[in-house]
Amino acid sequence: MRVDERTARLLALLRDQDGALSVEQAKEIGYSAAAIEAKVARGEWLRVMYRVLRAADHPDTPRARIRVAMLSVGPEATLVGRSALYWWRLTDTAPADVEIAVPHRTQPRSRPGVRLLRRGVPPEDRVVVDGVAVTKKAPTVLAAVAVLDISAGARLVDQVLQQRTVELEALRRAHRRSTGRHGASRCATLLRLASGGARSQAERLAHRALTADGITGWRADREMWLPGYGRAFLDLAFDEVRVLVEIDGWAYHRDLRAFLRDTDRQNALVLQGWVVIRTNWYELTENPDQFLTHVRDALAERRRAP
Repeated sequence: MRVDERTARLLALLRDQDGALSVEQAKEIGYSAAAIEAKVARGEWLRVMYRVLRAADHPDTPRARIRVAMLSVGPEATLVGRSALYWWRLTDTAPADVEIAVPHRTQPRSRPGVRLLRRGVPPEDRVVVDGVAVTKKAPTVLAAVAVLDISAGARLVDQVLQQRTVELEALRRAHRRSTGRHGASRCATLLRLASGGARSQAERLAHRALTADGITGWRADREMWLPGYGRAFLDLAFDEVRVLVEIDGWAYHRDLRAFLRDTDRQNALVLQGWVVIRTNWYELTENPDQFLTHVRDALAERRRAP
């Protein structure tokens, strides 16, 4: 192989692999053991992990560290968990350790910065993305949810469903295959919320918070006729002072049509003299005191008005 051809193949490999290559790959494109040692000696290549090299002029990025770890562990490895989430670009934050699943029969040595999990990944849950074997999006999201708290997990599921990165049915199928694993019950809870339960739970949380705080004078599911809009159902209304609480679940359920419909209704309510307070599942779960403060302030302001 001519030197210029070998150099071209090397540059293409480094470009496609975030500046990393295995010793075996270097030999396949024409570098002898002596040539490899010479490049290392000159500082052109760095030995960064077992039988893996990185071009010295390539930055040590999170993607490069993941690539290095995967090249080192071998072709049977699968990127999983939050590392897979990062590889899919579903999060901007890479975990401190690269999480890699390996078959039970393998015995890879431990590596710094790598968390090895002896776990089989079903072929239907595995795909190659940018040259790296990784769990598909649905099992990747569920695996991340399993180690997140309920609110962070909900935000992740809401985000991927809203952006149509993953379909709800794909998450359900992946969950059925993972029943019994750590975090499966949390995943089941979030899938129920994603199926429409978040809004109904948010309503229950709002009712409970108001009752516990001693705030009275409200009616749930208030039906009324709005001039310029028509028949409307109000989530939670204080009729005497015309204060309304609108309760949302997750953004996943608010498509453009629903958003425009809610906007028309809110505008009609304001024209009829209503103060509209919006809350959602996240606020009622994470910070109900903030919701109560908004309600108390609105009620106090209306009662002071002449």
